[in-house]
Amino acid sequence: MKNRDEKFELDIKECLKNEAYKVSASENMFFKVRNEILRKDEKRNFNMKNKFLRPKTALIAGVICVLTTVTCVAATNLSGWYSSSSKLTEIKTFPTEKIVQDKVGFTPKYVESFSNGFKFKTFNYSNNEIKNEKGDDVDKFKGADFEYTRDGYEKNQYLNISAEKIDQKYIDENKLNNVATENYNGITIEYTSNQYKAVPEGYEPSEEEKELENKGLLQIGYGSNEIEVSQNQAVIWYEDGISYCILNSNYNDLDKEDMINMAIEVINQN
Repeated sequence: MKNRDEKFELDIKECLKNEAYKVSASENMFFKVRNEILRKDEKRNFNMKNKFLRPKTALIAGVICVLTTVTCVAATNLSGWYSSSSKLTEIKTFPTEKIVQDKVGFTPKYVESFSNGFKFKTFNYSNNEIKNEKGDDVDKFKGADFEYTRDGYEKNQYLNISAEKIDQKYIDENKLNNVATENYNGITIEYTSNQYKAVPEGYEPSEEEKELENKGLLQIGYGSNEIEVSQNQAVIWYEDGISYCILNSNYNDLDKEDMINMAIEVINQN
């Protein structure tokens, strides 16, 4: 018999499967589905540390990167930061500031292309929710997500800018591991990189893997059907009340300097 955790995940997956093509973006479907399941299972002790998004979630050295429409935010000591979005709201033409403002309620800095050849691919928004250990709402907000690509890209490669208008305390409450910092015009840019390993349930990490995890060089995510490994880099900064992250997955020819220069290009946008 499946335990309650397994049933909880299966319930969510089934609900998402059934509702995926009916939900409108404004309904914030993911959270409604989850809360409905919890309501029907009132005896469950809901622990926000359960990674029910784990098949879609990468954790990069303390940065949560939800890979459906990739959202990157610095992890806090709160129990959960969850993000959901819909392909139905994806925009494939470069959005005006008014469109972005209408979708997320603020106007972040963003670019149509980078000097190293990456060009805009899609824009979308995410619904974000921070909860505490008891499952109570701490904050809700929308995020802006911009995906970029370049000529000759491969299926497993991904580059994204995400931006959320949030209180800086959520950024300051938790320091990242394996981080290099650079100051640009008074803005601290943090660079981090690691290997992300998606593994099936029940996978037992080796002692070497545990040591790499402690150093922030490896992050293991549980819930994949098979073992998949990706190389991730991110640059993160906070400017004018907005948290930014550029996430690079598997564009391995980019290095620290390339990533920081991309952050600077965004910062320099007027």
